[in-house]
Amino acid sequence: MFNFYLSKIGYETATSTEIEANFILLNELVVLEPSPEDFFLKNENIWDLNTKEGHLGDVIFSKFDSEFASRVVPKMIESIKSIEEEFTALEEFDSSTYKIYNSFYGAKFENSDDRHISDKEKYERFKKENLWDLTSESFWERREQLFSNIILCPSIENDLKKIGSTYLKQIKDKLVALDNYVTSHWSNGNFNYNDANEKSSLNISPESKKTMDQQKYYNQRVFKLPDGRNECFELHIKTGNLRFHFFPENKKIYVGYIGKHLDTDKYN
Repeated sequence: MFNFYLSKIGYETATSTEIEANFILLNELVVLEPSPEDFFLKNENIWDLNTKEGHLGDVIFSKFDSEFASRVVPKMIESIKSIEEEFTALEEFDSSTYKIYNSFYGAKFENSDDRHISDKEKYERFKKENLWDLTSESFWERREQLFSNIILCPSIENDLKKIGSTYLKQIKDKLVALDNYVTSHWSNGNFNYNDANEKSSLNISPESKKTMDQQKYYNQRVFKLPDGRNECFELHIKTGNLRFHFFPENKKIYVGYIGKHLDTDKYN
């Protein structure tokens, strides 16, 4: 999803000190704390480029801290995918098979835009700015990155495919509001939907007793949690043509259904 290509132009004018600092960050991002949505790429010719202090390969093993160069760098290099393509400009990268959220990674760039990544701040900003550029597929793929307290249950993947892009912004806005409420206001005890309605733009309600007393309607609201348990997702957010059925537990919100109004005693 996020492609970071080790670019020659990111190292040609850099000093050994700048390159070493950049490789320490690279090791953090690739080996120590890798993100599953990140893909770091290299062409093997990168090691032969001329930097300000000599060939990159020579700089690594003669200028870097010896233990870092001998023990850490080889493992890091091995963890970066080697590709045949060699890109000298982002336009080339964008027209390749790597289509979305492409960037160049390096120690020092003449170009300072957000797609030339040389430090942690730029890396985080690049990802944050593109994270919410969503399709129904990427919404599901990024679910763990998008929300702190909301867990989308397995059934939601198919719901998003059915809905498509028509209501994507509406879905995002409601789930963000619910996530923010949990973060700011659900500190202890059971989830209180009345409190949520008072302190947010959400419109949450349970089903009527007549609806829940009928097995066929009750069963429509039973969904599987990620751990395999089945629970009744009675609470729901009402918004336009959509309903969001969810199950609150231990300061987490499990969303089991997003779609049209489910059948009730009065609506079927």
